[in-house]
Amino acid sequence: MRDVPDEWGHDPQVQYLRKIFAAIEKAQKNLLQKCDVSPFDERLRRIREATLSAFEKAWVIASRRGRATTEDDILYLYLSVFARILRGNRIAVPDSLLPVNKELASIVQEVFS
Repeated sequence: MRDVPDEWGHDPQVQYLRKIFAAIEKAQKNLLQKCDVSPFDERLRRIREATLSAFEKAWVIASRRGRATTEDDILYLYLSVFARILRGNRIAVPDSLLPVNKELASIVQEVFS
């Protein structure tokens, strides 16, 4: 079997998305640790699936409105959605663990309305 070069890996947009998703993964892990949630908690698969669905909606809305322009904006959207779904599954997430962004908070609220 011959090696196939990673053409995608050189695309700046792919590199940007990989960087964002790595930051999301790291932030998610950190938040779960601070909330004392085991990475093996059986609820996490369902929570992550619900988070992804809601996050995609929030990201589309924010992008269309020109509001998800930075990595921090995208990370905020993900963590806000993740925290909301964690709370919906009876997992306490203190507000102090989350970033603040009033502009994007309204988009997250809209997704859950």
